[in-house]
Amino acid sequence: HDLKEVSMKILKKCGGLPLAIVCISSLLAATRPQATRWEKVYSSLGSEIESSGSLYRLKQALQLGFDDLPQHLKVCVLYLSSFPENCKIERDRLTRRWIAEGFVAEKPGMSVQEVAESYFSKLIERNMIQAVDVDCRGEAHACRIHDVMFELVAMKSFEENFVTLVGGRWGSSTQR
Repeated sequence: HDLKEVSMKILKKCGGLPLAIVCISSLLAATRPQATRWEKVYSSLGSEIESSGSLYRLKQALQLGFDDLPQHLKVCVLYLSSFPENCKIERDRLTRRWIAEGFVAEKPGMSVQEVAESYFSKLIERNMIQAVDVDCRGEAHACRIHDVMFELVAMKSFEENFVTLVGGRWGSSTQR
């Protein structure tokens, strides 16, 4: 019953935006179903969301999902800003780049490539990236990053001095 109440409050704050709902649902699905945890998610969305525009609400939801990522996945997401917007990114190309940049470490019983592919899968599960070229076994061979998520990631990359887009809106001296 407690989960139902907080779920309805979270849905109301998402303002009916499917991407926001999916993003927050993924965040909640990655945690144990506890009313206190879900209340924390709800309160971190901020009361100002209810009076703000829908794009701001969406960015807040995406920001919350990004902030909840473990550090090793945050770095992988930030790296996506080095690709052009709306670009289809091949899984093997992306995972090899993550490895070359030193973002992926070997884990016991797994090769570095297997670890990188698990990162790729986790980002799809959390809806940080969209699966593209899915085969009959449900395995994604490429991905895309949603336009609004790309904007958030590009801004974060610029703020963190992770990737600077030359000639892009985040590479200028003024920020949005």
